[in-house]
Amino acid sequence: MRHLAPPRTAGALLVCCSLLLAAAAAFLGLTAPDARAADVLGKLTLPTASGKIADSPTFPKVATDGPCPSTNAQQVSLVVFNPTGTGTLPLGKTAVGAPFDTGPIAAELTTGTSLETQLRFWIPSGSLDGTYELRLMCRTATNVGSQYFTAQVQVTGDSWAFKTAAATTTTLVATPAATAPVGAEVTLSAAVTPPAAAGTVTFLDGTTELGSADVASGAAELKTSALAKGTHTLTAKFAPTDTAAYIASDSTAVVYTVTEPSSSPSPTPSDTTSPTPTEPADLDVTDEDGTALDVNPTLTAGQKVLVTARGYTKDAKVKVVLADSEATFPDATADAEGTVSAYAFTVPKDIADGSYTLSLTEDKADGHSVEFVFTIGDAPDPDPSPSDSASDDGGATAGSDGGDTGGSSTGGDGSGGGDTPSGPLASTGTSALALGMAALSLCGLGAAFVMHARRRGLLRF
Repeated sequence: MRHLAPPRTAGALLVCCSLLLAAAAAFLGLTAPDARAADVLGKLTLPTASGKIADSPTFPKVATDGPCPSTNAQQVSLVVFNPTGTGTLPLGKTAVGAPFDTGPIAAELTTGTSLETQLRFWIPSGSLDGTYELRLMCRTATNVGSQYFTAQVQVTGDSWAFKTAAATTTTLVATPAATAPVGAEVTLSAAVTPPAAAGTVTFLDGTTELGSADVASGAAELKTSALAKGTHTLTAKFAPTDTAAYIASDSTAVVYTVTEPSSSPSPTPSDTTSPTPTEPADLDVTDEDGTALDVNPTLTAGQKVLVTARGYTKDAKVKVVLADSEATFPDATADAEGTVSAYAFTVPKDIADGSYTLSLTEDKADGHSVEFVFTIGDAPDPDPSPSDSASDDGGATAGSDGGDTGGSSTGGDGSGGGDTPSGPLASTGTSALALGMAALSLCGLGAAFVMHARRRGLLRF
């Protein structure tokens, strides 16, 4: 008789079965909800702000600020995350109201246990004081799913309290203040409070991201030279690292103007005329659109320009006066760097043509002053030269004094000077005419000689 199923074959079958079971166990372990990286869906809230950790269940009701994904919406499960390692322990769950994929969740847990019981599994003895994370897991009917909503509770003694995120504020300062020429480096400085809030500040020009920087001790900074000519709206947005501890915040918008580089020429060392009121670097003037104006520009009545003056004392009061005008203008104030930025000056509507000087003077003895010179209307014609005057009146003045006794030697007869030219100017004209006639004669003789020489063969070209 022959034996069936030899021991060697049976052993091989057992080994194969063991390997298959091990592979299945490994696969199930890899796909277990808590073994995979979880995704935060939003915030978890609790109907009550505090309670006792021994209450069972400690958290009978939960709510969220959004829905579960449609693939994992058949039940929700509340767990507490291990504060000293990995893994979670259940606090309650429910499938009532499923699927939970149509909007924010407001659910009452059908099963549950106490927070104290579960924490004692990790911390068998001693104080349970500390901050713990609660997660409301979105799962399928077979308990698969790793995405969740999160909240934190603070345990003190035998009580718990819902830990809300702290508000933050973000402020933005641009340096140099208010305006800079194209290509200049602008420093954007953000201050975040409270200083303990860690995170990142993103700097924006409208909706365009200029860059970002990490917050250190409540401050973040970005330097940029990428601002184009024109008006910009700058903001800073703070995003906390720990969204459960701090709330994001945005700064108030800062309006910033970028102008063309100043085209004002520097005075030459040999210039002995009246010195300019200030160095060119102390003054920048643009129109309303940010276009730089030339030195001593021509303006029109009612026109608005933006004047930036530098060199004052920090926070100084600056008086603004238009010479030769009764118009009054509001005072300006210098910033921490001693700069009056983009002062809006409007030319008076009733101003007459001419040259004017707008002075911005620090309101103190021997205060720093910056002057802006401009012109209204066309520049005046130059004074007539003496020779023009003599030719215009035709010698009438001199001729009138001696018209009866012969004024020809001093400029001609006052009544007949137009018919018989005389005097020095008349003599000059006569000489010029004679020279011209002589030159024409020489040219004619030269042409005749050339023609004669070519006919005789004396010249060849």
